[in-house]
Amino acid sequence: MHGFIWLLIPFVFFFGLRGGWWGGRPRRGRGIGRGDRDYVAELERVVETQQAQIESLEARVARVEEGLDFTERVLGEHANGRLQS
Repeated sequence: MHGFIWLLIPFVFFFGLRGGWWGGRPRRGRGIGRGDRDYVAELERVVETQQAQIESLEARVARVEEGLDFTERVLGEHANGRLQS
């Protein structure tokens, strides 16, 4: 009888961890459901949209920085011209 119990304990442990007993979900059914896939796809679309907005804003900031550099050079040259006169 004791030998049978020692053989039964690993089976109970194994099937208990798989979720096949005690109300758990079996391993085969643990994939992503349709609702989850739709949610992930929506999040990916949002991320792509935000990435495009970020790239657009980065381009605008680069143009503003170029304009600021140009303005600083022009003002610097203008100030040097006044000092030399």
